[in-house]
Amino acid sequence: MTGYALTVLALCAAVGATAGAFAIPRIADMLLSRAYWRSYTWWYRCLDDFAHYRDVCPDRLPRQNEKGTAGAVGIWLADCRSQALKGALTHERAEALREAGIDVGKGASTRSEVEQQRRCSFSPRPWQRAVLAAAMALWFAAQPLFGVPWHQGALLCVCGVAMASGVVCDLRARMIPLECCAALLVAGGAYQLLRHGSVGIAEGAVAAAAVLAVCWTANRIARKSGGSVGFGDIRCMTALAFACGPATLLGAAACYVSACAFSLAGMLAHRLGRRDGIPMAPFLSIWLAVGTTVLG
Repeated sequence: MTGYALTVLALCAAVGATAGAFAIPRIADMLLSRAYWRSYTWWYRCLDDFAHYRDVCPDRLPRQNEKGTAGAVGIWLADCRSQALKGALTHERAEALREAGIDVGKGASTRSEVEQQRRCSFSPRPWQRAVLAAAMALWFAAQPLFGVPWHQGALLCVCGVAMASGVVCDLRARMIPLECCAALLVAGGAYQLLRHGSVGIAEGAVAAAAVLAVCWTANRIARKSGGSVGFGDIRCMTALAFACGPATLLGAAACYVSACAFSLAGMLAHRLGRRDGIPMAPFLSIWLAVGTTVLG
């Protein structure tokens, strides 16, 4: 490796380390706060719409397949029940649901609204900055190391920053913000266009449609048990499928094999139960890495 190549490699690693240590924590904190207030406003607006629906139709509950506001409230109600089964509601929201006549059980909530808002923030510890810096240094340096042209590498770096921000948010508050998924979709789509042309875009669109179909089917099957694929996970997987194009299957396989291995290890160590969920964003980042560097 020539001196020039080593200099480029070191420069990319330094930029990545800086982004990981300083930019990503700030982005994650901002996105978590925005996501919390967006979710809070949406939740209580749906509660008001639900109360209005019951005034008009006191003998029935809204369903997801209804049109307009009723369908949106039906989706909200299904999400509330799913969150209640996981014990993920706040005390205030669980009580508001009970007052509205919705039985969510005794174990529906585990924290207050203030505690939830505190979770939706991120002030990194030194070791967390160090981990993010190391991860982003490797990701940024991998682009010239794998011979990716600079304009394509720049787009993949944007994807890496978006994915890392999503990982932080998912580990912190079990959510992948919409903005992370949008950045993955736009930068990943541009990468596919530059790398594979219109064929890459077409393959990415087909892969994204397939992901949506699989998630829709999985949610319908799991609805009765309260399990579901989260909206953030669905958005992120759709964006990843679009970004990885022809390598989507390989990336998805790497993601879910690693997630299954982690879950199995957790159950064998008695740290996870059969019904416990795990944050998927760390494993979705494996999807991105494999899908864009191996065959992408």
